[in-house]
Amino acid sequence: MELSDLVAAVRRLVARLLRDRLVHFAVFGGLLFALVPAVDETHVSLSGRYLQSLHSAQAKRLGVGSLSIERADEVDRRALEDEVLYREAMRLGLNRDDGLVREHLIQKMLLLAEDLGGASREPSHDEVAAYFDQTRDRWHKDERVHLVHVFATRRETADGLADAVRSESALHPDVAPPLGEAFARSRDVRGNREDFAATYGDPFADAVFTLRPGEWSSAVESRFGWHLVKVLQHAPGAPASLDEVYDRVRLEYAIVHRREAIAHFLTQAFKRYHVDIDGAPMRTYEPTQRLALRSVPSQED
Repeated sequence: MELSDLVAAVRRLVARLLRDRLVHFAVFGGLLFALVPAVDETHVSLSGRYLQSLHSAQAKRLGVGSLSIERADEVDRRALEDEVLYREAMRLGLNRDDGLVREHLIQKMLLLAEDLGGASREPSHDEVAAYFDQTRDRWHKDERVHLVHVFATRRETADGLADAVRSESALHPDVAPPLGEAFARSRDVRGNREDFAATYGDPFADAVFTLRPGEWSSAVESRFGWHLVKVLQHAPGAPASLDEVYDRVRLEYAIVHRREAIAHFLTQAFKRYHVDIDGAPMRTYEPTQRLALRSVPSQED
């Protein structure tokens, strides 16, 4: 082959290579590799701000204003040890197939999803008010009763007190007569049905909410014994204003917001995966109602 023919063949090859995208990619990648500094996996660096935060946290735990030089040095060395131990664990693959590590990472992702959705901040008054308007039919003031009572452990004893109780009550209609047996709890009680049921039992709660206000009842049984009961006031349930249920609405809104943020994050994340169960593709996906677990529980948790 003549020299001129060889030069022409080389030129054609170079021209073809220059038009090949794989070659472009390889050259570009090589340049990036040459220009970007390599990450030194053996280099450990901690910031002074991070170490100072550890000093402050340790001082708070010890109940002191600041750490001594010796204790601060120990905190610094412990932080460096933790970093090295973490890197060694990752190098040895100890993070794989570990249920605790897996659950911790899942919870971190749930917290991140809440943060990205803006659900970690305290809801504003306007947001709570808007949620209240959307769910107004669910917010009611409970039906409540205010009563006084006289106690006896046996029904016969309670029945025998009825006349004396009515006579005493005629003189002081709004107080419990000082009759009957000693009772550890108050004789003047206010609450809704759930309050009375929790303390006295369901039969007692059902009975007192049917009594006519201003009249003494016959003996009513509770889990403690028997009571003569006089209802002083019976307030029916009614729609509640925002001010009356604000804390309850704020708490529920915060929970709903957190769940919505996680559901949105998961819906978008699932689009990046092909999911199957025993080879059968999952065609539809509906997020569950879940919250991130915080190391320091919030009121919603």
